[in-house]
Amino acid sequence: GLEGFAKAFPKRYFDVGIAEGHAVCMASGLAAQAMTPVVAIYSSFLQRAYDMLLHDVALMQLHVVFAVDHTGLVGADGETHHGIYDVGFLRQVPGMQVFCPASFAELWRMLRTAVLECSGPVAVRYPRGGEGVYRGCCGDETFTELRRGDDCTILAYGILINEALAAAELLRQAGIEARVVKLNAIAPLRNDEVLAALGAEKRLLVLEDCMGSGCVGQRLTAILAQQGRMPGRLILKNLGDTIPCHGSVPQLYEQMGLDAESVAAALKEACHEQ
Repeated sequence: GLEGFAKAFPKRYFDVGIAEGHAVCMASGLAAQAMTPVVAIYSSFLQRAYDMLLHDVALMQLHVVFAVDHTGLVGADGETHHGIYDVGFLRQVPGMQVFCPASFAELWRMLRTAVLECSGPVAVRYPRGGEGVYRGCCGDETFTELRRGDDCTILAYGILINEALAAAELLRQAGIEARVVKLNAIAPLRNDEVLAALGAEKRLLVLEDCMGSGCVGQRLTAILAQQGRMPGRLILKNLGDTIPCHGSVPQLYEQMGLDAESVAAALKEACHEQ
């Protein structure tokens, strides 16, 4: 996908091969000389450069942009390629901003913002493949309400927003009105923004295709709990401590309980509890 850029700008393109740690370290050197490097690496391979993220980029708060490809469940590439850890480790990097586009339009906008408007380390994480039903483009806000509802709230980011919207429609057919909130950036998460978006929920379900430990839902829960604004019922839907097997993305969503039907079923049960 980068061949066109390489041909057009041969002096601005560097292929360092399968050497992700070197790529990040080299990018920090470029950034230290007032350049703006964009490092394109699969999520599963960026793990190899965690040390460099901390010591070569974050320590000096250098403006390095990470185009993090193959995030979430990747299907046919198999167990080793699932991008299910970067949510946890990118959010640990001091000063790191992490954007999560849910459409091609958002990917274009967020990458442009990361390169031209941000400072310090910034990542734009996006999945393998195309986009779903959601084709919108958010503004500069961290949270965007896509659908109103008084009975429960579904929060998601990236292409899982498509499952969230589909689940809300299934719930509507069952007489339950679900609010759908899209998270556009998972780091930083500021207390005032979280409280403004989620501080008065009856039932909240956070939908993520990452490991449970270090997930966004845990951080949101901590913020709400610290401010005494926990929802009446909280459901964190993620991969838990299970490494997904090989399979298509729809198959894996269903197997891991991240598909629209599973989300709707969990919220139906929660709504009938009270």
